[in-house]
Amino acid sequence: MRFLMTIIIFLIFFSFAGIGVYVIGPDLSAERFVLETTEKLKDSGQMEKVVEYVENDPQMINYIEEIRVSDQQQEQTNTNETLPFKTTEDAAQTLVKKVGIKNLVNMKSEVEDGTMSPEEVIKKLEEDLSEEELLALKVIILKEFSKQQ
Repeated sequence: MRFLMTIIIFLIFFSFAGIGVYVIGPDLSAERFVLETTEKLKDSGQMEKVVEYVENDPQMINYIEEIRVSDQQQEQTNTNETLPFKTTEDAAQTLVKKVGIKNLVNMKSEVEDGTMSPEEVIKKLEEDLSEEELLALKVIILKEFSKQQ
């Protein structure tokens, strides 16, 4: 009887631990991913290329201006409400769901090895993400870069 109670307690404990990892894990991994990627981009000198790419997109210029206005007025604009996600955690969860962790890790290693260019990464992301999701991802990246600088 005691053995059975011990097994049941362990099962309950591991169930709660598994649920906790499932709920909290993506948030922690998303934050870590953003910090690591930002540091690597700064170290490699490619941060300027990424910022330049995002700033050269005509739609992004409109969104950047609207974001600046909304930050000054402390109000959310209609543009922010129409984007599929607004936070880095939501973006990371969407990337993991639509692209997959394995593909993201492969892309990361190929970029680090120099076998894949940033343009190829964007093309792969365009295949898996919708236009709105890609635009929202660019907006979040630009917000994160401006916070880091």
